[in-house]
Amino acid sequence: MAITVNQKISHIPSKPVRATPKKRSKGSLAQYRLFGKSIKTKEVIFFTSQLSLMLEIGTPLKNALEAIRNQTQNTDFKKVIQSLHRDVEEGQQLSDAMKRHPQVFNNVYKSMVKAGETGGFLHEILNRMVEMQEKRQALLTQLRSALTYPMFLCGLGFLVVIFVLVGVLPKFTAFFEGKEHILPFTTRFLMAASASLRAHWWIYLIGFVGCIFGLMLFKNSERGQIIIDWSFIKLPLLSRLSNKVNTCSMLRTLGHLMESAVPILQALDVTCDTIKNRYFKHFIQRIQDHVREGGKFAQPFSEYPFILDSVKQMVATGEEVGNLPEVMLRLAKFYDAEVDHELKNFATMIEPIALVVMGAMVGVIVSSVVLPMFKLAQALH
Repeated sequence: MAITVNQKISHIPSKPVRATPKKRSKGSLAQYRLFGKSIKTKEVIFFTSQLSLMLEIGTPLKNALEAIRNQTQNTDFKKVIQSLHRDVEEGQQLSDAMKRHPQVFNNVYKSMVKAGETGGFLHEILNRMVEMQEKRQALLTQLRSALTYPMFLCGLGFLVVIFVLVGVLPKFTAFFEGKEHILPFTTRFLMAASASLRAHWWIYLIGFVGCIFGLMLFKNSERGQIIIDWSFIKLPLLSRLSNKVNTCSMLRTLGHLMESAVPILQALDVTCDTIKNRYFKHFIQRIQDHVREGGKFAQPFSEYPFILDSVKQMVATGEEVGNLPEVMLRLAKFYDAEVDHELKNFATMIEPIALVVMGAMVGVIVSSVVLPMFKLAQALH
């Protein structure tokens, strides 16, 4: 059966609408886009946490939204909450009101809110959403912290090399003129590079900007995305961590959706939208097709090469005992700790490597300038 990326899944029945919503004008928030201040993830997490607490203590939904709106400092987010409050007052459900703001509330968020409204446990669903958002934000923070220092060192090393070639090496060139035959290869190469860079700096600048632009086009192209996704699941240095991150994200989202009484096909459809890697997307679509045809949920796991063996076994066991959501959430929690450990190891390993590479670059440049000076001094004697 052919895999269809955008399968139409029937939605959970909603409660009757209490009032007929009024039509919006063309200038309404339906066409609102986030310019100026951006809405940060931590603001959405805080909004979700506040809303959950107010609903838990018995505050009516529209009153809770109004109170949160009055406390919100971000003017963009204040407008979004105001729109939610107005739609709820007019009789819409919160999940339907959130559909007007996909730039703030993603499909997972809206599906879980819809399930909470249908089942009558919205504040519990919002608590789970806070947990999910915090886990995702923590992972992104760990990735950034692991890569920031090495990237800083690489950028600093690049600037040092440019400074030496443009500002320092030309001052020694006069001493070396006519004596190129006694200079080492590295010195002659750096002298040629320095002269070329100073004479044709604009060509190098255009080439640098062109490379960045070309990499961006490649990254956004279909072929580029295929190669990048393939690299993340196949290359030895990337695949181990990337597969765990994707598996963990998939299991956590599926577990929370299924635990929230979202139908399995809809849960798979929503989870597919949250995964970036196309190979994992295809895997989720294979599960959809298999389940739709009456097969077991765990069967595609056993056939997919990028899923860890422990996950295959635990998912199969969870399906047999009828406790699949809890098993998936436990696996997600376990692999959260694994990812955290591997990111720390990665940062510990890459920092000294970056230092060694930078030190080697500076050492080559310094030796290429200092050693010839000693040779010239010996020749003069």
